[in-house]
Amino acid sequence: MPYYVTALDDLLSVAGSSSFEGGQVSGVVPNLIGNNAVSEALNMTITPSGNFQSRLGVETMSTCVSTATSNVQGMFYFDTPTDERLMVATNGTLYRSTSSNTFATTNGTHKTTAAQVEFAQLNNKAFYVDGVSELHYTDGTSSSRQGGSISSLVTFSSRGTGYATAPTVTIGTPNLTYGTQATATASVTGGSVSSVTVTNAGSGYTSAPTITFSTGSGGSLATATLQLAGLAPAALRLVKSFTNRIFAVGSGTNRNTLYASDLLDTEVFKSTNSIIVGGDDGEDIVAIEPYYGFQVLVFKPTKIYLVTADPASTTAAGWTVETISNRIGCVAGRTVAFVNKDVFFLSNDGIRSVSRSLADDFSVVGVPVSEGVKDVIARINRNFLSASNAVFHDNRYLLAVPLDSATTCSHILVYNAIFNSFEGLWNISASRMVETNFSSGFTTNGIKLAFGSPIGQVGHYLGYKNADSFSIDNDADFKDYGTSYTSRIFSKSYDFDDKLSLKAGSHYELGFFYSGSTNATISM
Repeated sequence: MPYYVTALDDLLSVAGSSSFEGGQVSGVVPNLIGNNAVSEALNMTITPSGNFQSRLGVETMSTCVSTATSNVQGMFYFDTPTDERLMVATNGTLYRSTSSNTFATTNGTHKTTAAQVEFAQLNNKAFYVDGVSELHYTDGTSSSRQGGSISSLVTFSSRGTGYATAPTVTIGTPNLTYGTQATATASVTGGSVSSVTVTNAGSGYTSAPTITFSTGSGGSLATATLQLAGLAPAALRLVKSFTNRIFAVGSGTNRNTLYASDLLDTEVFKSTNSIIVGGDDGEDIVAIEPYYGFQVLVFKPTKIYLVTADPASTTAAGWTVETISNRIGCVAGRTVAFVNKDVFFLSNDGIRSVSRSLADDFSVVGVPVSEGVKDVIARINRNFLSASNAVFHDNRYLLAVPLDSATTCSHILVYNAIFNSFEGLWNISASRMVETNFSSGFTTNGIKLAFGSPIGQVGHYLGYKNADSFSIDNDADFKDYGTSYTSRIFSKSYDFDDKLSLKAGSHYELGFFYSGSTNATISM
């Protein structure tokens, strides 16, 4: 194009964008947006070189995991030395992946098809809660309620008489099929049972078993009762695995109670290993997130606490609780996610983060990082905020939200943590998002992002492929579950550094790198 026109005796004004690492900035007037940003981006992603390209699609694992169309209530990647499964809770049932495109049940069920199911893994088991039922787990194939073990405390109602030798002690069988029967031995002093030593606390008990003693030589029989060491509370609704323990939060009157199992022992949830966090603030705990060291972040709608649960403390009386913020909190618990060294979450006024200072071990809540897309945040359906969920994948914080009148998550707002900018919206409906890392069973294995939809679909994001490769299928690789989608960009408004004068367009240039798109349109 010419840069000088003799008839006008003037230089032409030139404006443009040579890169787009600034992402979408839609919350301000279009002519105030920087040259490296756009007004809107739909189904786009920013390349490492700062260019925009259409995002890749979603390959199907299942068009409907259950026998009926139903929302994905929970999803978790389960990985042990011998087993790799994608666990999906939908239609009130827990399913497991059996191949790259098939699922089977685990016999695990949930109280309702609307219950939100949370997972955590410890000791090669995936524990799950739904806010109503008892704590359950799956080993990747079948499911069971989590039981308990017996306490070493034995209460005698009679120590018996006439025992010349120690009697045989028999403890009742466990209530659950996976359990192991507890064992104990007795000691005798002066013809009576003086003590009982539990040699194996057993497992799989849901109530205290019986304990019986063999008869002595002509005297009276000893009798006693047992109790459990501490059964996991019922109706847990949040669960995390941290420092070789399971941490969980109750519901109802226990909605502010943080529970912890014994170290590497989920058969024991002692009442002394629980603490009420902010019990007088009138708000429910909505999320817990393992932090640094032995710290756990506890989120409420308008408050954030930091609990230090040192496993060296024999009881929760040795834990400490600090307030990080008494006015900013999290409005959707499943939006909490570690983004590099910070913890991101959806607050009442946008996406915020908890940051930790390495110099003084002090944590603070930052300003909203979503100011540039505050118009998108304003579109979130406030009546269904709790449906929102997030994940950190491929240096991106992906926040699934219900926009406008949607009652389930209709779009994903994508934040690029490398460029610290938003890539815009992806119109993917995602009730749950989790990273998987299958080592076999797929055409391409390794770390991927799995989506679970409001209608029971499950698939993997094709972002693990190189979109610039000539091996990309320009049809199949740009479809979500086999359905095509549209990608688009609205640029900023170019005023040529002159906000007053009327301009007449003379020449436009658009640069594309290898494109296989169809039905593309350009409008000015």
